[in-house]
Amino acid sequence: MPEVFGTEHLLYLLICVIIATTSLIFIKKYVKTNKQKTILVKTMGVVLFIAIMCNRFACCGWKFDIQNFLPTTFCGTTSIVFSLTLIFAKPQSHLMQFASCCAFFGGILTMIYPDFIGQSQSIFFDKTITGLLHHTLMVYNFILILLIGYFKPTLKKWQALPLGLCVYMTYGIFNITVLGKTNSMQIYEPLLEGTPFTWFFTGMLFIILYTAFLIVYEYFAYKKEDRTWHTWKKIKNKK
Repeated sequence: MPEVFGTEHLLYLLICVIIATTSLIFIKKYVKTNKQKTILVKTMGVVLFIAIMCNRFACCGWKFDIQNFLPTTFCGTTSIVFSLTLIFAKPQSHLMQFASCCAFFGGILTMIYPDFIGQSQSIFFDKTITGLLHHTLMVYNFILILLIGYFKPTLKKWQALPLGLCVYMTYGIFNITVLGKTNSMQIYEPLLEGTPFTWFFTGMLFIILYTAFLIVYEYFAYKKEDRTWHTWKKIKNKK
């Protein structure tokens, strides 16, 4: 049976790293125009949407069942939101910042520790492989849009994450109180059994990591005059 950090898991990660690295080098070299970047990003959004739809139908036994089709986890919900954001939203929108950052942090955590990997005797069990694929594609798409300059996160849109998480929690309450789910968005159970990673603890930790990431990213990705804290300082001095 596949295990976290077992042979199947490590081979999957190795193959993903090789494919992702090779394709991103190729993309960085040959995808130059804004039109090419837009077509690529929207295409990858469609690929992610197909992956998460396959996962949702696998969870329903390949038949439509609204009770099991709607995701109850952060990552399942984010895959749908992120894929639609890549396809329809503007590159520098608040929605893009929220969805992309959720996709990266949630996707990378699950790639490293996929607690669902032991669902069956094979990693190619439909729920397992589609689950791994949509998490991997979330991370890949996040790196892609940063690498080609399609999207640049900024502290000016910091509020996108906490506001988006409030919407997620409302959706979780809807799942529990209206659809009768026993748990959704880790409201009643921690992310990992036997840990303190409840919705509140995980959310606070997520916001702290997100803020630190934005500060570090702005320091290296933006010119001094474009950094949020530099802009605030200039405004304060003018006063």
